[in-house]
Amino acid sequence: MPQEITVDFSEQIVETKIKIERLESLIHYVESQKNALEHYKKSDILLTDKVGLRLTGFTQCSFNTRVDTLIPLLEQNIEDNTALINELAKELGIEVE
Repeated sequence: MPQEITVDFSEQIVETKIKIERLESLIHYVESQKNALEHYKKSDILLTDKVGLRLTGFTQCSFNTRVDTLIPLLEQNIEDNTALINELAKELGIEVE
């Protein structure tokens, strides 16, 4: 006599959707950060000029900083977020070039 087997994948589906949303957000953040970095490196802004930043995430904050301080922070943040993107993509079974 055949038995019916029921499997509930709803929890795994929710977890996967959360990872996909996080991956999409990180990709958007990195693209924005790369654009900002390129702008600050190529523009006529002096390294000693101050620029305003608005950070979002768990909490939101705004602050002013010098461009020469901002550039290495952006570079490090891009590197860190790219590592997170690669890790999330790997967890989702997505190959990254």
